[in-house]
Amino acid sequence: MHYPLMARNNSAGSGKYHRDMSEGSFGVILPSNHIREAIPLAKWADAESVDSLWTIETRLTGDAITPLSVYAANTARIRVGTAGIPIWTRNPALIAQTFATLHALAPGRLVLGLSAWWDPLATRVGLSLHKPVKAMHEVIESIRLLLTAEGPVSYAGEFVRLRDVLLENRGEDTHKIRIYVGAVGPQLLRLATRVADGIVLNGGHTVAVIRREVEVIREEAMKVGRPFDEIEILKMMRIRVDDNKQRAIAGHKPDVARYIAEQAHIARSSEADPELVTRLRSMMSWPSSESEAVRAAGLIPDSLVESLGCYGDPQEVRERLREYMAAGITKPLLLPDNITYMRRAVDLMLEGW
Repeated sequence: MHYPLMARNNSAGSGKYHRDMSEGSFGVILPSNHIREAIPLAKWADAESVDSLWTIETRLTGDAITPLSVYAANTARIRVGTAGIPIWTRNPALIAQTFATLHALAPGRLVLGLSAWWDPLATRVGLSLHKPVKAMHEVIESIRLLLTAEGPVSYAGEFVRLRDVLLENRGEDTHKIRIYVGAVGPQLLRLATRVADGIVLNGGHTVAVIRREVEVIREEAMKVGRPFDEIEILKMMRIRVDDNKQRAIAGHKPDVARYIAEQAHIARSSEADPELVTRLRSMMSWPSSESEAVRAAGLIPDSLVESLGCYGDPQEVRERLREYMAAGITKPLLLPDNITYMRRAVDLMLEGW
C-alpha cells in the first residue's frame, strides 16, 4: 500500500524536477536523546502541517525505538518513523514484532526505515558488513512476510533464516507499515528502488551528488517497470536560519569534520578535497572527542559546509532548498539541531518555501 505523494513533474529534456513550493511538505528528525525536551516540538509539529517525525540510529548516541514510541504516544496525526535503524543489530523477527507493537500505538502512521550501518563502528562491536545489499534485500523481504503472512513464516536466505515464525502480537493491517531504505551508493539505491516504498538520502551529500543519485533511482525504476513518481525520496537536511550566515556555518563545522573523518561513505558524497579528508583523519581519533572536532573544524572551509546544507537568512535558505528539490528530492527532513535553530527552520518551512 502506498501513500499518495506530491506531484513531481519532469521538465522535458532538462533532467531536473520541480514541485509547487506552496505545496511543499517536510519532515523533522527529532533527537534520540533529550527526548523529554523534544516532546513539545513533536506536539507542535503534529498540530501544524508537518508531514512526519523521524528518529535515527546510525551512531551510538541513542537508540531510535525508545524516542519513536514516545513521540508516537504524544501525537495523533503525524507520520512517525525511523530514518534508519541498522539491519545487523536486531533480528528481522524482532524488528517486525517491534513495529507491529508500535503500529498498535500509532496505527497507519508508521514508517520502518532501515540502514546498512557503517564501518569502523560495526567492526568495533563485532559485526561484519558482508554483502550489505543482499542482506538488506533478505531483511526487507522477511519482515514484509512476517507483517503480512496469514500463518507462520519460513525463510531460508544467506543472512536471514526463519522456521515457522509467527508474530503473536500483530494487528490486522500491519501491511500499512511502509519500509524505507537509507541508501548510500548505487547498488543500495537500485535495490531500494526495486523493493522499498521510499529512500532516505544522507545529510552529507551535495546537490550534484543528489542529482546523480536520483538519476540512478529513475533509471532503475524504468528498468524494472516501476512508476518513478511513486518512490518517495527523502533527504536529510542541515538547515540554520540566521541573518549571520557565517555564524550559522561555523556552528556546523565540528559536525562536518567529525563525519568526514569518521565515515568514508559520507566523505565521498560530500565531495570534500581528498587532501583535506586525509588531514582530518590524521588529527582525529575514532571516535573523535569534542575537542578534536572543534580543533579540526578550523580546517573546514565555509564553502564545504555551505555545499552540504542550507544557511543564511530566510531567502537564502529557501533558495538553497529549491536547489535540492530541483535535483529530485520529494521531501526534506530537517536534521536535529538546537531547539532555537530547529524552531526557526520549522517556522520557515511552514511559511512556505
